[in-house]
Amino acid sequence: MADVLRTAFAGSFFPGDPRELADMVDGFLNCGAEPHGNAAGMVVPHAGYIYSGKTAGYGFASAPDGVSTVVVCAPSHRYPLMEAAVFDVQGVQTPLGVCPVNGEAAGELARSLDTVVFNEHSFEVMVPFIQRRWPDAEIVPVILGMSPDCPEIARLIEAAAPGSFFVASSDLSHFHPLSAARELDRMAIEGFLSLSPEVFRRALHSGGEACGRHPILTLLHLAALRNATRALELHYSTSADAGAGTDEVVGYFSGLVTA
Repeated sequence: MADVLRTAFAGSFFPGDPRELADMVDGFLNCGAEPHGNAAGMVVPHAGYIYSGKTAGYGFASAPDGVSTVVVCAPSHRYPLMEAAVFDVQGVQTPLGVCPVNGEAAGELARSLDTVVFNEHSFEVMVPFIQRRWPDAEIVPVILGMSPDCPEIARLIEAAAPGSFFVASSDLSHFHPLSAARELDRMAIEGFLSLSPEVFRRALHSGGEACGRHPILTLLHLAALRNATRALELHYSTSADAGAGTDEVVGYFSGLVTA
């Protein structure tokens, strides 16, 4: 394994100053949401914190307390990955310090998945939230490409990291007028809330958008393996809510899967 992956997105997607970053994340977590002790995983957005941090905060605040292993499943935006890979590193360094990788679980996944090391914002923006929400937690970085076998990846994760908490990293629609974005996002959200991978796929085929569709599909398959019975909508927003204008917005959603 490589020693440590140093985040490339401090100072752009989130603050580079440790105190400023900690204060920002703590502010997002202090949203009044109550933890769900039986939750198996969630969807949270991965844009710059000034745009999507509030919505992500609702997700992390609603997740269980005392999590020790977090599987972060993120889509590849920057590397030509076709299937699935696990990051071959021992830790990820942010301005808050090094977040350790669960080497046993990552190593087990590496028996079946490719191993890679590269900088990917959809993964790295999750790490400061994990560091503040669960300071002692280890992570398992899983990156999905264009055509992964989501049911098989869910099975592998359940075998390699039983009892872990699963984070599916995804934004929703991109660069539509606000009214259209809300309609498209509602389609994707309702597909997620069905808990059915097939219903979610149909929602996307009908126009709904999610750049992290494969992480979400993996979460829905994992939910079935863990006998989850409910999917909850926690928070929805768009970049327009952060003052970015209404002509070309990006949609953000956090949702939980629980017993």
